[in-house]
Amino acid sequence: MTDLTKTVARVTRKTVHEASRDRQIVVILEPPGQIGFRLKGTRKVFWLSVEGCYQAAVKAEVAATAKPKRKKR
Repeated sequence: MTDLTKTVARVTRKTVHEASRDRQIVVILEPPGQIGFRLKGTRKVFWLSVEGCYQAAVKAEVAATAKPKRKKR
């Protein structure tokens, strides 16, 4: 796998409705291990650590798999 050595930004197909218009979400990957999110056409970036994103994804997966098991009981 290739190491992340420079900043990479990509526009997603997902949109968010804000200020009476739909805007695409831009994802930014930075080498020290940060992930940024912003709306296309704006400057405000919301940063998360890679570790935090991973932990949130694991918790969401555990919660999603535990929910159907609880319903069966």
